[in-house]
Amino acid sequence: MLLSGCQLGYYGQAMKGHFSLMHQREPVERVLANPDTPDPVRRQLALAEDVLGFAERDLALPAEGVYRGYVHLDRDAVAWNVMAAPRFSFQPKTWCFLFVGCLSYRGYFQEAAAREQADKLAAEGWDTYVGGAIAYSTLGWFDDPLTTPMIDRSGPALVELLIHELVHRRLYIADHTRFNESLATMVAREGTLRYLAHHDLAVDLDRWRRRDQARDAFLDLVGDTRDKLATLYAGDLPPEAMGEQKAALIEALRQAFRARAEAVPGLEAYAGFFEGTLNNARLNGVHDYYGRVGDFQKILLSCGGQWPCFWRRVEALADDLD
Repeated sequence: MLLSGCQLGYYGQAMKGHFSLMHQREPVERVLANPDTPDPVRRQLALAEDVLGFAERDLALPAEGVYRGYVHLDRDAVAWNVMAAPRFSFQPKTWCFLFVGCLSYRGYFQEAAAREQADKLAAEGWDTYVGGAIAYSTLGWFDDPLTTPMIDRSGPALVELLIHELVHRRLYIADHTRFNESLATMVAREGTLRYLAHHDLAVDLDRWRRRDQARDAFLDLVGDTRDKLATLYAGDLPPEAMGEQKAALIEALRQAFRARAEAVPGLEAYAGFFEGTLNNARLNGVHDYYGRVGDFQKILLSCGGQWPCFWRRVEALADDLD
């Protein structure tokens, strides 16, 4: 009763989009039994079922009942997230929602609606970014389905994605996006390596290692520029001069990527990131997913790689955040 008309409209599109997916889902076993199901879809759905069993058994993740339905979608994303930050700050704009608390992004099931919201914020002076999401988690409220954007990827990438989303069902701390996403990223990376080590999944290990090296190079480039921008924003330059230096640092980041891409195999896969929108909102998105990965890696290492110990320590850490 206390929600404004704007809030009601937002929740309305979110509920409509989600329940549309729920209505379209088919049981995975029915899709697998259908002789008309393309072989690539069949392989990915079978892989997903195996990963869910592994995640529950070996990683202590809650996989019962989830991702047992499949929705075919003729688009590259399930939803689109809007992110925003002030022009000279990395403090993200947050939106607060029923049940899940405050997040540093706002999701839409229609790309046009997401871009309309981003345009409004940009007109107010915010740095904005709209990114497509291939998956989202309802944190255990519903039995989330598999979708075409989720399975239309390599086998290892599907393993990593499923584990990432299951982590959110195991542990989610309201108002702490960076904690939640970095935790899911670390567990997904480690869990995928363990899955690949013990399962018959064809993987080009050299390519996998190059992918990790390229990702590390990408994070180094972004992190270095983010640090330089943070130092700039902490200064007392007038807005015009600060804006010029901000633009210069972002252009230097693009040039650094082009130079390094020639030396790091696989780094060219990030060309779309560096040649596209680069601003505080976009850089925040990277930091949310990777900013605390090292912290969680140290916890797992201190536990000798044992997941029960890891989850106890992470949950204790989460309690201190509340």
